[in-house]
Amino acid sequence: MWVILYLAAILLLLLALQTVVLRIFREPFQWTFGANSQQSKKLKLALKVVLQTTLIGSIFLFPFLVGSDPGRYYGPLLPPGKAHFFLYGEVIALLLLSAIYGIEVLGGWLYWKPRWPAKKAATKSTLSALSSLTVVAVEEPFFRGIILQYLLYAAAPAAGLALKTSPWVAIPLSAVLFSAAHFIRKVRTYWPAVGLAVLGLWLGVAFYKTGDLWLSMGLHSGGILSIGVHRCFLNYRGPEWLVGTQTFPIAGAVAMAVMLVGTAITWFLF
Repeated sequence: MWVILYLAAILLLLLALQTVVLRIFREPFQWTFGANSQQSKKLKLALKVVLQTTLIGSIFLFPFLVGSDPGRYYGPLLPPGKAHFFLYGEVIALLLLSAIYGIEVLGGWLYWKPRWPAKKAATKSTLSALSSLTVVAVEEPFFRGIILQYLLYAAAPAAGLALKTSPWVAIPLSAVLFSAAHFIRKVRTYWPAVGLAVLGLWLGVAFYKTGDLWLSMGLHSGGILSIGVHRCFLNYRGPEWLVGTQTFPIAGAVAMAVMLVGTAITWFLF
């Protein structure tokens, strides 16, 4: 379970680096990570750079801490022959989220109304597509490739590893850690933590059942893409507990129910 300490160490490092940046910009100390609307664009950019470089650095550092290197560690988790599972995940996520939005539109909880002109909506949709790739390239190796891998096996990837922790314990625990990590920033409400934990369960099951990162990366990427595009055209008027929000549509009961069904299908299909 020492890998949880590694996660805690990364969070403490982030906080320390943020403190340094805030001091440079003569801003007061803050416990939550990230800039607020009153801070300058330069400060926001600096904090974003700190976050991304620390996470990417932690991904590359970890293999050396366990006596390996990034190529040998992540190679078995990204086998070229199974890259098509990424596309499977993308399609599954897009179809299921489209079904969720369809149900919520039919229920009258969402309604169609473009929020921006067509050109701006196309730009934002393109950026969502790019973001869907960059985010999963960091979060999946970290949360599934490091955290869940070590919770399950307490060892680096290799053929024939024996489980050290039951998946019924490791996968929910990793899902909780995945959800909690999204709230190092200051947020309006913590309700979306439940939906993120359910998503973490699904991604954890995808990793455990396939033995690599491709499917979980595809599911995660497809979800980010769908959420980014739907924000351009769909607006919310239903209760938050039922349909979530434009930022966290997976936090609604409808989405969580569909994701749990997807989790069960993944468990039995793979």
